[in-house]
Amino acid sequence: MRPRAGSKALIREINEALVLDVVRAHRPVARARIATETGLSPATVTGITARLLGAGLLTETDAVRNTGGRPARLLDLGTDAVVAAGVRLSDTEAYVVLVDLRGEVVASHQEPLTSTRPQDVGEGIARAVGLAAASRPSSTLIGVGVAVSGVVDQQSGVVRHSGSMGWEDVALQRRLTALLETPVVLDSYVNSVASGLLLFDGRLAGRDLMIFSVGASLGASVVVRGRVHRGFSGTAGGFAHSSVGRGTGRPCHCGAEDCLETWASHWGIRRELERRGETAGSLVGRDDDVLASAADCLGTAVANAAKMFGPERVVLAFTPEMNVPALTARTEQVFRRQYAHGTTPPPALEIAATGPSGHASGAAYTVLAQLFTAGTSEAETTGARSTTLTVG
Repeated sequence: MRPRAGSKALIREINEALVLDVVRAHRPVARARIATETGLSPATVTGITARLLGAGLLTETDAVRNTGGRPARLLDLGTDAVVAAGVRLSDTEAYVVLVDLRGEVVASHQEPLTSTRPQDVGEGIARAVGLAAASRPSSTLIGVGVAVSGVVDQQSGVVRHSGSMGWEDVALQRRLTALLETPVVLDSYVNSVASGLLLFDGRLAGRDLMIFSVGASLGASVVVRGRVHRGFSGTAGGFAHSSVGRGTGRPCHCGAEDCLETWASHWGIRRELERRGETAGSLVGRDDDVLASAADCLGTAVANAAKMFGPERVVLAFTPEMNVPALTARTEQVFRRQYAHGTTPPPALEIAATGPSGHASGAAYTVLAQLFTAGTSEAETTGARSTTLTVG
């Protein structure tokens, strides 16, 4: 068979990604272990690590002495050569973070938005990323990840629906790529949270999970064997717009009625309080039928979704405005009650807190992840290629 054009470069890129991924998972790590984990020959590992050291993607730590042998230099991920930007987009601001190769936030910037028109939003994001990147002039910006509340088709770079932004089928990736002149990856809030957990929490590697985000909107991320499952047109995890069947006619921003979003999101709760003539302020300290109904709907919906998928773990991530004991505690109780008479044990349930920084960092991690998984179809379709292509 005739090799396709660029196959040698592709093989080198994949091997470099394999080496980087082993260092990420076991840092700091000896070259011998990299050879064992990857199956590459010691000579190949030596050549690859030399290139990565020269590019600043790896760094050497202090020598450690092996038993009966000469001291070995351990390898770690570099912190200065490259950074990735992550943007958490809301209807009022673009919150930007820069993260280094180890996932540490090294800079941040908040940029108010003048409107939610795609043109204004694109210009605001470009301005915010530029200001953040200016604080790290010695680092190469390898890409920008953007987290948006709603349904996001990552492959096509289109925001299919975002109630908070008032968007339908907005080709945001194409607009931002032209403005920023760097690769851009779009994702939903919840998939960004999932990306961060998968990249930097080794306990979740290869696992089946469901991660739910509870905030201004609702979202779900389905993780199959350690990879986010996106479904057809990026619609997997369309949790917010499932019907709760209560028949009260609460209108949703999607055009339907009685979506879970209208009952259990911050947006839905605020709308219900306004309908009752109440001031829709902070939910902290509330413990009433509005939150009880929200918890009942949320806990039941999460359990129903989990029963269909059968994950080993469910993570419920609440944003600060929704991290209210009356809501979180009752949601957990309702979830567990749904399994009281089941034939299988419930998945492990974890209640977590998330927020703008977590969403922005997770968006940056979607860019970083492609350094460790070069050659995958997802990396190729989003256009965010790893910088290992230019090494050596």
